[in-house]
Amino acid sequence: MTSAPPLAAPGPVLTPTLPATPTPFAPNRDGLPTGPVENAAAALPWADWSSLQWAGFLLLAVVVALVLLVSIRRIVHRLHLVREQEELGHRDLDGPVLPPAHVFTALVPARGPAGLAVTLDLLARQQHPDVRVLVAVDPVDTLTLDVATSAARRHPGRVRVVRAGSSAGRPSAVAASLVDALAEVGDGVVGIFAAGDRPHPRLFALVDSVLTRTDADAVQHASRPALEAAPWWAPRTALDRWWWSRSVVRSHGRAGFVPLSDGTLFVRHSWLAWSGGWDASCAEAGLDLGVRMTVAGARVVIATSPETTTVERSPGGLRDLARARSSWVRGCLQVLGHGDWRRLRPGARRRALGVLTEPLLDAGVTIVTAAALVSTVLVGAPGLVIALAAVPVLPWLLSQLLDVGGATEAAAEQGRRATGRERLLVVVGSVPDRLVTLVAVAAAVGAELATVRSRIEGPSASSDPIRAGRPVGVDEPATG
Repeated sequence: MTSAPPLAAPGPVLTPTLPATPTPFAPNRDGLPTGPVENAAAALPWADWSSLQWAGFLLLAVVVALVLLVSIRRIVHRLHLVREQEELGHRDLDGPVLPPAHVFTALVPARGPAGLAVTLDLLARQQHPDVRVLVAVDPVDTLTLDVATSAARRHPGRVRVVRAGSSAGRPSAVAASLVDALAEVGDGVVGIFAAGDRPHPRLFALVDSVLTRTDADAVQHASRPALEAAPWWAPRTALDRWWWSRSVVRSHGRAGFVPLSDGTLFVRHSWLAWSGGWDASCAEAGLDLGVRMTVAGARVVIATSPETTTVERSPGGLRDLARARSSWVRGCLQVLGHGDWRRLRPGARRRALGVLTEPLLDAGVTIVTAAALVSTVLVGAPGLVIALAAVPVLPWLLSQLLDVGGATEAAAEQGRRATGRERLLVVVGSVPDRLVTLVAVAAAVGAELATVRSRIEGPSASSDPIRAGRPVGVDEPATG
């Protein structure tokens, strides 16, 4: 017989206690909230911002909106070729080539022998019966003079050498040579080409047909450098010029303003004689001439044909590239200061103002975008502010995608496929390309500021009938 085990002594009675702040029960949740729900708004990044921080945020928002406006406007101008595809083909060049009806004089201002022989040979071999070539050469430049003289011997009766005066003291050497050679030109149509250009053999015949069909006073034909894989800036430069000649300049022309260039431009001699020709004091004489002719009511036609596009000579180095862009920026500033663009009709006036201020706006967009993004990261701004500062990068990415497609199309116009290196350089080269543009803008602004006093103190009496208000020597030509 066994005895029962002894019972353990009873322990203390446990009394449950309620928490000081009851927490609502949420079923099927891993944990409980650590604080009251009404305090969640205090965790937002802008909850404790001061008035100064709010002002900075609003200022950043306004700057980003302006940058987006400039960037989107540029993309829209580039996409004009998509919106107006039916006008981009050969509308002005369609149909059979009409019989010759105009006499042409091709002016070539030669400032160096590079590419001059090829240009003169191609101009002399044009498939048009009434073409003569005048090459303006500084007699001091003996090497260039020898090249021009050799071309005149190869093509007697078509090529003639004109001894131009020295361009020392004149801002635009090209315009100075054109002014000197214009005195040797008779009636007809004057075509302007640069040394190194490779015009199509049928270019003059096609332009003759355009002049007959449209009764235009000036014809701006497409020209651009060839798309090449080297050096690194060549694809980027060629693509920018491709966008310009294929779409951007047509977009401006649709609004009534055509920014003329100094190459592959055809102008009736009567207009050049009436307007006083080119302004040798302007860095971009073609741009200045286009504004003055448009103000006077000239009819300017843009002829775009991939097959007959004039192939320009690419810049020989970074210094040449920066110099060319600086010349364009300085020309825009000078034309802007002349004020002739204010006489255009409202739509064309807005486009002209946009073209003339675009280099400064692009430089400002680059500086503001980089400064805003870097500064917000360095000061440790909230993620919302950094994301807002990075919004202008989105249009840039979109433009890079468009550039890749544009490179493919530009190479197809050359009868080949774009290489992977060319597409890569178009995208990767955009950043150093912007830096070169910034340097060019700074140099152009500095050069203009250095001469602003002489321009303000009192311009000399102008021989330009549009600026002086009276014709010189001839009656006003009838507009088309």
